[in-house]
Amino acid sequence: MAKSKKSSAPAKAAGKNTKQIKLGIALMIPLILVLGVIPLVVHMQLVPISADVQPFWKENYATDFFSYYKSRLLILTAIYMVCAFAYYKSQGLKDTIFKDTSMYIYFGGTAVFALFAILSTLLAQYKSVALWGAPERCEGLGMILIYVLIMLYALWAYLHKPEFRYIVLPLGILTAITTFLGVFQFFGHDLFTTEFGQMFIVPAMYRAQGTLQLLFPRGKIYGTMYHYNYMGSFGAMMVPLFLVLALFLKDRKAKLFCGIMTALSLFLLLGSTSRAGIIGLALAAVCFIIFFGKKLVQHAKYTIVCVAALLVLVLGVNIVTDGLALARIPSLLNDMKAIVSSSDIDYHDEIPVRNIDLQADSTTFTFQDNTTLEIRKNAQNVPVFITADGKQTVAPAENATVHAAGQKLELQYVEKDGVKTPYLGLYIGKNIEFILGLFDDEFSFVDSRMNRIEYVEAPYIGFEGKEKLGSARGYIWSRSLPMLFEHMLIGTGPDTYFAEFPQGDYLAKLYAYDTAQMLVDKPHNLYLQIGIQQGGIALFAFLAMMGAYLVESFRLYALRKDYSAQEAVGAALALAIIGYLGAGFFNDSIVSVAPIFWALFGVGIACNYLNKKQRNAEISTDKNNSEIV
Repeated sequence: MAKSKKSSAPAKAAGKNTKQIKLGIALMIPLILVLGVIPLVVHMQLVPISADVQPFWKENYATDFFSYYKSRLLILTAIYMVCAFAYYKSQGLKDTIFKDTSMYIYFGGTAVFALFAILSTLLAQYKSVALWGAPERCEGLGMILIYVLIMLYALWAYLHKPEFRYIVLPLGILTAITTFLGVFQFFGHDLFTTEFGQMFIVPAMYRAQGTLQLLFPRGKIYGTMYHYNYMGSFGAMMVPLFLVLALFLKDRKAKLFCGIMTALSLFLLLGSTSRAGIIGLALAAVCFIIFFGKKLVQHAKYTIVCVAALLVLVLGVNIVTDGLALARIPSLLNDMKAIVSSSDIDYHDEIPVRNIDLQADSTTFTFQDNTTLEIRKNAQNVPVFITADGKQTVAPAENATVHAAGQKLELQYVEKDGVKTPYLGLYIGKNIEFILGLFDDEFSFVDSRMNRIEYVEAPYIGFEGKEKLGSARGYIWSRSLPMLFEHMLIGTGPDTYFAEFPQGDYLAKLYAYDTAQMLVDKPHNLYLQIGIQQGGIALFAFLAMMGAYLVESFRLYALRKDYSAQEAVGAALALAIIGYLGAGFFNDSIVSVAPIFWALFGVGIACNYLNKKQRNAEISTDKNNSEIV
């Protein structure tokens, strides 16, 4: 009996160790899902349009491929995170991290960031949108809070299991699969549009309605990230991350793996043609030089070889793609020149309709040749056209195409609740750009669903004459800055930007987009997005967290003579964050990419904490040794 008890002791110990290993892997499952699985999910879902959104949406349903199911899987993952945290704490897991004063900036920042997201939602005009998110975006309050949870969980989990393979392997798998899809997309053979591809992304009941059309033309990689611009944000993170690991990790297999992923990530970035991604990568490259300046000089020959290889790779990709990979670089340079150059362009001088005078009972259009067309309504509820010379023309009492003052208009009478209202659509070229409803109470512009739109010439800050800059980003930013200053305390609510933007700014939109009917649904700027939707205080909290992390990273990794594997990981994560933040000046947050950023941010904080702790221990040891001597 004694013998059997003695022999069973090692078995019990082995069983305990096995259980601990399994629990350790289970701890990292949420990060594996966030970084390597959920971003790949693409599946069609018809989402009914809520009453808040209907005034802005043409259809009664939104066809969502890229956000709906990702958001639902993130909700399930968040539940897993909470349960995992509760379970491990119930097992007696101790955490000193929550008592470390150096971490208060992150905990406090996330608390303020989340609090003002909640307050903005409670006070939002469009509460259902603020809570659940806009169609095809799904970044309501719930998703904002999940982003914060992902960051905190990644920080906590990595501190307890600082094994970077659980981070780099999922990202490598994501990059490899996305590259496979991206090759076909780049050369105009998107697998999602094939019958085979639609078996995975389109429910069977909808496949009989026909195959999907190409979402983007040849030469645009979007992978599973919704849009090629967001692929740019993803690439701006992955290229510096894998590049640093490939250069500084000691293990040959790891170096080879990361080297291959660097090349694939660079292909994705260039293939996306995202100028935002290129700017993010350029910013990360500058910081790379600052971080590793001493090493680059120390190994000058190796540096020259690596730079030459990188240039050959870029030029090779450009040649293979018939110049498409670098096709948007000239436009980026032109935009950079335009930013610093002066401009005396008044957009009113550049559009067919120079001015609109909208009154309660009349509307006057002034055209570029100084002719005018005044529209009134007579006692018979029929439109009357008055030209500059005082000539009056009475419109037909039935639907018709009419001409007045050299302009073409489409006249329709729509009856609702026993009241017949005339609508006039003014053609600009081949399209109707202005739809005017001659209502009994007041004249008003309407959208394609006949919802009234408040006509405005929106206030703006900067970018005069540069509204077309950066695919109309100059226009969006100039009109968004006043919105930001109006919401320095409480925002409009998560994902409500499209509902709060002055969509009736018709003349400026006609200049910026060549159409007045464009729905501006996002600010194309991460910082404006946070500031407007969650408020200026939330933006300050976000910037405080990012600033603290970057300052700490520069102190830890800049201009060192040598780097341990963990320090190389920390530097790689910092440059990935910088790449995303750089692209964020031209891109906003999206559920396809943002969770990756928040997860890497959490791991980056944990990595800095561990490296700082190790650095302090080494300094303390050196000090003690010197005192002994």
